[in-house]
Amino acid sequence: MGRPLIAAPRRWQAQVFVTGAAAVVLVAVVPPLVATFGQITDAKDMFAPFATGQTWGLLLRSLALSGVVTVLALGVGVPLGILFARAQFPFQGILLAAHLSVFFLSPFLPTLGWFHLFGREGYLGGPASAQILFSELGCVLALTGCFLPAVTALTAIGARGVDASLEEAARIAGGPWRAAAFVVAPSAAPAIVLAGVIVFVLAFSELGTPMFLRVDVYPALVFSRLGGMDFAPGEAAALALPLVALTAALAWFEQRLAGRRAIAALGGGLRARAPLFAFRPWMLGVGLVAAIVSIAPIATLLFHGALNGGFAEAPRWIGDAPVNTLLASSLAAALMTAVGVVLGFSLAHGHATGRWLDPMAALAFILPAAILGVGIAFAWNHAATNWLYSSVGILVVAYVARYSVLATRTIAAAMAQLPRSLDDAARTIGAGYLARLWLHLGMAPRSMFGAFALALVFSLRDLETAVLLYPPGGEPLTARIFTLEANGPPGVVSALAGLHVLITFAAASVGWLLLRPRSGA
Repeated sequence: MGRPLIAAPRRWQAQVFVTGAAAVVLVAVVPPLVATFGQITDAKDMFAPFATGQTWGLLLRSLALSGVVTVLALGVGVPLGILFARAQFPFQGILLAAHLSVFFLSPFLPTLGWFHLFGREGYLGGPASAQILFSELGCVLALTGCFLPAVTALTAIGARGVDASLEEAARIAGGPWRAAAFVVAPSAAPAIVLAGVIVFVLAFSELGTPMFLRVDVYPALVFSRLGGMDFAPGEAAALALPLVALTAALAWFEQRLAGRRAIAALGGGLRARAPLFAFRPWMLGVGLVAAIVSIAPIATLLFHGALNGGFAEAPRWIGDAPVNTLLASSLAAALMTAVGVVLGFSLAHGHATGRWLDPMAALAFILPAAILGVGIAFAWNHAATNWLYSSVGILVVAYVARYSVLATRTIAAAMAQLPRSLDDAARTIGAGYLARLWLHLGMAPRSMFGAFALALVFSLRDLETAVLLYPPGGEPLTARIFTLEANGPPGVVSALAGLHVLITFAAASVGWLLLRPRSGA
């Protein structure tokens, strides 16, 4: 009878760790939101930017572009995800990895590859292909190719977690195709909805690809007010006003249709079972096409950089960009993982803190990068906080604010699959908070590595937030490539892009080695 009372003096552990994790999220997320709203309300003529049709036209164009990208990505990615998850064909794992690879990169980099492939002077290009590439259609196709793997991956994970008995019953009653359409896809719907929200958010926030392809979009308008000759931070805050309503709608939509159900759907994605579809040659062809579309621009970048001597000249141009990139991304990923362990545990067990902070972290991810960049600049660009704003720490804050939900939900999805009786038994024998947390991590150790790898890759690929906030001398590699593209030697730009590809793929490969199933497991 006395053993459970032992946990009472240890309650401080939960309070300290949960409070600390919550403070990290709140410090990263709340000041930018408060600062942005403060600038908007203090603006003397806050509605002046909306007096012209150009502003509304750019907003509608960005919404339409993002919507089309999302529809195309869902239309192709959902069947492709089900095919990769529930069929079996030669080289399936290799083709899936090749298909997913492009998502690990900032879309600006594959777009450079498509330019060297289909631009006016590209290897396969000419006036006709260049005209298509430098248009709204080219922008849509480039972004769809970059974000399609997100839909494929999340759909595949959701499809692998479908209840085996339901799938088998549907297969017996109506065949594999009806089972896929009426059981697998609906059961994976929370993961698919989450994928759609992610694609829409990333497509709307994308800055590098539309600017490179000479397509005017709304985030570029906000960006122009934060840098260059059009510097007007108050107007930038006012321009962020319509995005607030969009963010609120997306946050409600995500919580309503995905939320914790997506955590449950994604948490069951490693179950092995017999294939739903028998092998057909066309399946291999589809997998090959998906892999080639992702790999082609990356291979073109590497080839262009090597052919034009860019790798030999790169050291003269690269500066400290790789060090800045790895330092900021690694620190941010480590912090996000630590926060994700605590808040993921809380979210998986339905504790109030997790339920309250998860929507806030999701809101920060859904926020267009323009709003987040404006808010962080207003919140931290003061004399008292200049030590942070003028250092690489500001990038760490920005990455944590934008991507912490990914680490939290990755760990929560794994812990949600563990039996609740495990935690109840630990409580019964008087285990404290840290002991129970360590027990859950011991049962799902790879979730922590997965959270770190995911947070690291997203921080490495970030361009929109970094290009707005990087401090003097703290330029990350994505921002370095973006600024050099207009005036730097093309071969060097391709080589730097290729170096970023290699760094990112190295990080992703380490994550894969840590996460791959152990033999005999």
